[in-house]
Amino acid sequence: MLRPAFLLVDAAPAWHLPAWLAVDPQKIGIALLRLALTVAGAWVAQRALFLLVGRGEQWLLKASHSSGHSAQRARTLGQILRHGVTAAVFSWALVHGLEILGWDVKPLLVGASILGAALGFGAQFLVRDVIAGTFIFIEDQFVVGDTIEVNGQAATVEAVTLRSTKLRDFQGRELHVPNGEMKIVVNHSRGWNRAIVDVPVAPGQDMTRVLAVTNRVADELNQDAAWRDLLVDPFVVMGLERVGPDAAVLRMVARTRPGGDAARLSREARLRLLQRWKEAGIHTATPPAAGRRPDPEPLRPAESLPPGAEV
Repeated sequence: MLRPAFLLVDAAPAWHLPAWLAVDPQKIGIALLRLALTVAGAWVAQRALFLLVGRGEQWLLKASHSSGHSAQRARTLGQILRHGVTAAVFSWALVHGLEILGWDVKPLLVGASILGAALGFGAQFLVRDVIAGTFIFIEDQFVVGDTIEVNGQAATVEAVTLRSTKLRDFQGRELHVPNGEMKIVVNHSRGWNRAIVDVPVAPGQDMTRVLAVTNRVADELNQDAAWRDLLVDPFVVMGLERVGPDAAVLRMVARTRPGGDAARLSREARLRLLQRWKEAGIHTATPPAAGRRPDPEPLRPAESLPPGAEV
């Protein structure tokens, strides 16, 4: 007996939905419960690892007797480890959650490795930043709290990761700099800084008298109890730094502790110099004489120039 033609056609294979999409309240409930346990387990694992990182920071502080630089270095290491822990725990929770939802993660992992190899060339800058961040910590170039200068921009280090560094400049702006972009880093928080005070002297002044008054100001600062503790080496009058037709620049210098002490001492020394010079009748050069170039004269209109003259 012949069957109708439409019965001879093989039925299309049925599309099997993942188990988590099946209309089965019990299976859906179990999947949701496992997802909740995964999230809770990831959170507990992160908190436990953060606790271990915190204990490691405390151990480093005790081993170094809580010195300032060691405390900053411990905080920097803690930030780097916490970022690594968060990334590892999040990756595990994501893969485990996909397994619960019915995904076969093995092809996903294989595809991720192939995709990672394909994107390896494009991710060379990321690899460069991570390697640079590793050496920043190993070589102890700077830590959280240091004041550094990167590409001519001075700022305070607020956070350090293996990929980038977060800075805060004097105006309060937040800067994010990839570690691989830090070619030359000037650290103002290590060793010592030099306070440099340059004051322009007006022409026609008695330089012998100027030097005598300046030496007295330097002695006052070196003996002042409110300021001498900030000094590593006392103020010294170097003499005339530059001599020109409009001004002579007098310089005095001192070595200070790292940080903002050099700027504070420079401002105080400059204020006292100006006050003592005014009392002694010594005049400073005006801003144009101190180096500002005069504005050029405007050109005449072309029609007012003589024939053949060039503008």
